Amino acid sequence: MKKKIIILTVLAIILLGGGAGGTYYFAMASKYINTEDAKIAGDLRAIGTPGAGKLIEWNYKEGDSFKKGDILGMVETTPARGNTPAILQEIIAVEEGTIIQFNGVKDQMVSPTSAIAMSANLDKLYVTANLQETEIADAKIGNKVTIKVDAYPDAVITGHVERLGLGTNSSFSLLSSSNASGNFTKVIQRIPVKISIDSYQGKRLVPGLNATVKIEK
Repeated sequence: MKKKIIILTVLAIILLGGGAGGTYYFAMASKYINTEDAKIAGDLRAIGTPGAGKLIEWNYKEGDSFKKGDILGMVETTPARGNTPAILQEIIAVEEGTIIQFNGVKDQMVSPTSAIAMSANLDKLYVTANLQETEIADAKIGNKVTIKVDAYPDAVITGHVERLGLGTNSSFSLLSSSNASGNFTKVIQRIPVKISIDSYQGKRLVPGLNATVKIEK
């Protein structure tokens, strides 16, 4: 008899716990859109040269910031006419940013068709999150967002939905999604959402960091 009471008590606890968990999950699902398919992002800019020639000067290393109009480097270009002296051309920043990658080598030949560096404004980063097509109707511009960045698990960063994508990720793919075999399997599509960041909370955020977002409905 005593053993039966213990078993019934354990079952009751399990059922109550499961019910409470289910209630909590339903409440969260009804109030928020959650996804781990999110990353810190920024507007990357490729920095090229004004002409083909030799890179004789580069003034910024990776991690250095610059202002619009700053001289990033210098290229020595040689005109087609052999007797004409070489011309020095400045590589001028068209907007402020930070060098996040540098591929050039001093005194080697460069071309305006190839980027020698990549930059981004690290003060204007945002989050890109991919929501399922069944969730996008609940996402509205201006909705509050809680952002958790994997690199800083203890930090709670807030933001707002800034823009909803106008197409699914697959619609922008270079590969055709047409099916010539006649077989069809429906796949849930994902739509990109841009989320502004209210404050970095003193954390060093960089493009590409994984994040989890919770968007209020």
